[in-house]
Amino acid sequence: MAMRALTHTIVNIWGLLVEILIVLAIVACFVAFHAFLQRRLRVEVLRRQNDVAGYLFSAVGVLYAVVLGFVVVVVWQKYDGTVSTVEGEVNATSDLYRVIDGYPAALRAQIRSGLRDYVDTVVHVEWPAMERDADVPETGGNLLERVGYNVDRLEPANWGQLAAQQAAIVDMQRLLDARRERLVQTVPVVPGVLWFALVSGALAMIAFCYIFGVENRPAQLAMTAILVGFIGILFIVIYEFAGPFSGSVYISDDGWLFLQQRLPHIL
Repeated sequence: MAMRALTHTIVNIWGLLVEILIVLAIVACFVAFHAFLQRRLRVEVLRRQNDVAGYLFSAVGVLYAVVLGFVVVVVWQKYDGTVSTVEGEVNATSDLYRVIDGYPAALRAQIRSGLRDYVDTVVHVEWPAMERDADVPETGGNLLERVGYNVDRLEPANWGQLAAQQAAIVDMQRLLDARRERLVQTVPVVPGVLWFALVSGALAMIAFCYIFGVENRPAQLAMTAILVGFIGILFIVIYEFAGPFSGSVYISDDGWLFLQQRLPHIL
């Protein structure tokens, strides 16, 4: 059962629009402050510092670009890895549900009932909690523990049951590992100290724009707006991809919804 086409990214247009409007408001504030400084400071005085400020701006700009680019790559890799984790967990659940076909009817019914309950828990309890950045209850983990116990307690009566149990144990391990990885990946990858460094670097870059002396003041204000806006957009990217299950850009639960509808029809 291929799930790759079902696990995808959902974009909340209105939420993203609000974030862009916030960035535009911040751009307007910085540009207005720059215009205020331009009226207070003479261009001739500022131009004396252009040579030295240019070298420093280049050095700081390179360092900040490396750090900012590194963070963007890290959060994107985490997001992409989280999509693979979700797909792996859905596929492991589906595989386990099918592979126990060789189990005795009573034990097979218990395992499949537990897996259906687990899927319902992920859809109705865990996913909404992850979307709110809330703690995920232990209900799903407890259900999987009971499923794992039922998988292990089979005493094979023939080679077919032995093969089914061995395959079920492998799928059970995949499922448990994928669940743990998903829960770990709900924690934002960018710590507060790194956000502090990013914001401080952005303020330093903008400060350099203020100390350059340029004859064409409107053009200088436009360059300030472009710099602030670009950094703001990258901050949105980092913020959204750092939390893969919440925010305006998040991973869908369509794979689980499809599995929830499909499992009752598997005999």
